[in-house]
Amino acid sequence: MKMSPDLSRANGHDFIIGFGRADTAGTSCLLEFKRRAVAFLCILLLFGSGAMNLQAQSDSAADAVTVKDGKIYTVQGDQFDLLTENLKFPFNINISTNGTFKIAGGKERRLEAGQILRRDGWLLNPNGSIEPVFNHVAMQAGRVIVVRDGQAASLMSTMTFPNNLRVAPDGLCVYPDGGSSRLIDGQLFQLDGTAIAPKDTITLKNGRVVVQKDGSLITLAPVQILGMNDGTRVSGSGSIQRRDGSPTQLREGETILVDGVIVRR
Repeated sequence: MKMSPDLSRANGHDFIIGFGRADTAGTSCLLEFKRRAVAFLCILLLFGSGAMNLQAQSDSAADAVTVKDGKIYTVQGDQFDLLTENLKFPFNINISTNGTFKIAGGKERRLEAGQILRRDGWLLNPNGSIEPVFNHVAMQAGRVIVVRDGQAASLMSTMTFPNNLRVAPDGLCVYPDGGSSRLIDGQLFQLDGTAIAPKDTITLKNGRVVVQKDGSLITLAPVQILGMNDGTRVSGSGSIQRRDGSPTQLREGETILVDGVIVRR
């Protein structure tokens, strides 16, 4: 009810009473509005929390996942947490709480004990080898292989990629700009023709140093010293000298990643 007090008649008492009635109605409306607003906000928060949970599954801060004692864990730094919700990593990597993963619409694969699936799409194996989990082409031990859903097969005929890169079974590579070169061990491409920056590893396992270099595993003798592609030098005793000269010592069971083969053409 709208009230227009007659200020010419109003003394202090009448003025206060007149606006007191109008304010009571306004307060009632305001309280009802607040009640509805709070209820609406609660609904938003309810659905918002669900959306946040879904977002957390896709944008998890986990660095990797691994399997231990039949259970799958997320890894963030030195912290391991049991995976309780399905997880999505870049490269369309979908990881399930049952310990399986698949890439986009590819085949389901099981993560084996000791394997570490990294957020960047690389799979580190207990023996120190590392490989992309997404489909790719690789030059390995002098032969070109095509890897789909984790299964490798020799390239049998020239393969033309969507970007016009062409790779022949003998390793001859013709680039989209017309230049050509022979692929070298460790060189990698995605199936769209995009080059993949290779990774090498250095692992200390059971007191022996094992390195992956150019796509192959090499076990070092205790007195052997090997230079890696990025300039790192590693000794069979487990001591490492980085390219900048800084030293480090491998711990038992530790794996260090370094840059792989550098392709120049």
